[in-house]
Amino acid sequence: MKDFWAEGLQNRRKHKVIKAIVLWILILIFLFIILLNIIYYYNINFRNWCDENIIKKEIFQKDVKVIEIDNNENIQVYAYDKYICILSKKKLNLYNRVGTQIASIDVDIVNAEFSSSGRYLTISEKNGQKFYLISDKEILYENNIEGNITEINVNRNGFVSVLISNTTYKSVIEVFDKTGTEIFRTNLVSSRVVDISVSQDSKYLAIAEVDISGIIIKSNVMIVSFEIAQTNSDEAIIYKYEAPIGKLITNINYQENEKLICMFDDSIGVLENKNYKELMQINKDNIVFVTIGLNNRIIVVEENSTGEYTSDTSVFIINPQNSKKREYHTDNVAKAIYTYSNKIAINFGTELHIIGTNGILIKKYISESEINDIVMTDNLVAIVYNDKIAIVDF
Repeated sequence: MKDFWAEGLQNRRKHKVIKAIVLWILILIFLFIILLNIIYYYNINFRNWCDENIIKKEIFQKDVKVIEIDNNENIQVYAYDKYICILSKKKLNLYNRVGTQIASIDVDIVNAEFSSSGRYLTISEKNGQKFYLISDKEILYENNIEGNITEINVNRNGFVSVLISNTTYKSVIEVFDKTGTEIFRTNLVSSRVVDISVSQDSKYLAIAEVDISGIIIKSNVMIVSFEIAQTNSDEAIIYKYEAPIGKLITNINYQENEKLICMFDDSIGVLENKNYKELMQINKDNIVFVTIGLNNRIIVVEENSTGEYTSDTSVFIINPQNSKKREYHTDNVAKAIYTYSNKIAINFGTELHIIGTNGILIKKYISESEINDIVMTDNLVAIVYNDKIAIVDF
């Protein structure tokens, strides 16, 4: 009996020891995984090695789906939502991410300007009068305006803002909702509008204007309330920011949480709750690209010499809310940079690096020939060649 109880007690102790060992092994594995993730996230060299040798984020031209095109035709290529669009002979042909044509839309457009956000797409005649608003694969409405369309934008709620020139006024701005109803119009007599942007909640319109009629440059940003504009357009301007004399505003963009990012010739700042705060200077000689066209980040690309004939590229992804930076570094020299929503594509000639706003590589596309142009959305990138379009899905 004693041997029986002793043996049972010994077995229970063994089971407890085994359970403890297994538990400690699992804890150590879990901690090791966390450590690897931390090293991967913060150590650029280790991350690049993992991307190339373990995760295999490289994709080659011969391995992707393609859309064959006729290089003798006058075509334009664009991408929105989950579609690749090819405009040819007044037809907008839509393709999915595997290169299959799924729809065709008749549009009276020859030389197009595109703008998109989410599932909405605007297509207008360049310097013309006609534009369309498309959602998914359907035309929601078409419209003709008086004057010439200088700029057109759409936000994620389908609000279309149109900057118009060649009228009796210096600039005219019209805003339509997704049904085509005009909700705001303003005529500017003296100043020149350089950019417009509708807030993501569709409550405000920002207008960047420059007065160069005198010997000094005056830049202003006006905020228009759509709610007030519908009842009293004369009182619709609820705030006007006057930049210091001599600063030239070049671009504005509403990002998340209704922060208006303002780019000047020498700096970038944010306008929020009627307060302007400068975020950074952009007057360094090694800055080659700057963009504010993302949902919630600013991109600054610096090129640094590493030798007599060599340079490398650092892509800094800056959070405008807290000024924190993420860096994506490569030994190549950037040829162009493209952004859409929260994705960034960097063209290095025969390589295309697609990264997120966390600075992590999503895909690296290796081309057999020089990459001249791309179009992109949050879901895909299309590389446009003379005779085909290569599709990188992610």
